[in-house]
Amino acid sequence: MKILLCLLSEQHIPNLLSVHHHKPDWLVLVESAHMKKRNVANHFLKALKLGNLDYDARHHIEPLNAEDNLAEVRRALQHAYGRFPSGEWVANLTGGTKPMSIAAYEFFKVSGGKLVYTNVTHPARLIDMSSNQVEDCVHRPRIHEFLAGYGFELRKAEDKLIEAEKRAREWASFASLLAQHASAKEVLNLNDEERKRGREKGIELSTDRFTFPNDELRRIWFSKGYPRKWTRHEVEFLTGGWLEVFFWNVLTRHSDALGIWDVRIGLEVGRCGDESGNELDVAFMHNHGLSMIECKSGSQDHDKKADVLYRVEAIKRQFGAIRVGSCLATTASNVLDKDNKVKKPISTRADIYQCRILICDEIRELAQNADNVETVRKLILGGTSSQ
Repeated sequence: MKILLCLLSEQHIPNLLSVHHHKPDWLVLVESAHMKKRNVANHFLKALKLGNLDYDARHHIEPLNAEDNLAEVRRALQHAYGRFPSGEWVANLTGGTKPMSIAAYEFFKVSGGKLVYTNVTHPARLIDMSSNQVEDCVHRPRIHEFLAGYGFELRKAEDKLIEAEKRAREWASFASLLAQHASAKEVLNLNDEERKRGREKGIELSTDRFTFPNDELRRIWFSKGYPRKWTRHEVEFLTGGWLEVFFWNVLTRHSDALGIWDVRIGLEVGRCGDESGNELDVAFMHNHGLSMIECKSGSQDHDKKADVLYRVEAIKRQFGAIRVGSCLATTASNVLDKDNKVKKPISTRADIYQCRILICDEIRELAQNADNVETVRKLILGGTSSQ
């Protein structure tokens, strides 16, 4: 019988990948009192189940009262080991506190067993501490597995997400044309009341309410006939959704080349047991972490200081995860100085938050070179294929 021991901490991905790689018969989770208060073991088991590994009836949680006390950690390890003394043990040393990792290393060096560790920058590379050989985990956790380990869930039903992605595919070419002519000018001119009503129920509008950047786009949009009532999805698309569709389509097309996966649009995310939540315009997995793009079209005149950056950072911080990347894609001029560069206070804040900002010029560049993988990589991921 193969038993895998995991030292639980707030960062669950290294442990999750080790379970997927070794696929043990039994799972032993060492959970400190602090982690128990955060319900970490249950979150971890749920994340595994979402990845099609059900250990509900094949796990043991070993409580640990003092996570920084070597003697207490040894006692907990001895108690857990005593349940399966003849088993084939694998101990993941990556999680827990440093005293927990040290005690586990010392214990299994004597008791026997395979000791593995993963570096935070390469969580899928499992290093055998005895031979120094590296084994790569091929499992790619999806967004809902990543979020579940932090106690969060997806609120929008999968069938609704699939419908949204179907619409995105249908509108992808039009979104790309809009992105090639991106500007701070609104495509659909609505007041706040009309915008709200149109996004909820659809709305009837005259042609002069549409401001397309050229005749080609205008001809394409009205090719299905006019007059008619515009659906709420069409209103959502023209009042900003086109920018989300554009980024979703570009990333989906190049996902394999970029080393990203599970590219989704319009996710609604909330903490389990809490009714509040947030929407992620575009989200995807990259290097076993979550990345998200906040899309803002139009002038954004109401947000003079680009306070949207605070919102992006708040969404990142709520997960308590170390591997969350963010990008703000905006057509607005409110972030720019007289030289058409991002204002220094805003760029400084973005650097502190480690949030990339893509401005109008870069969105147009991306749209005009959307078939070039390296351009997409540089602008969205901020790196090259060698990184």
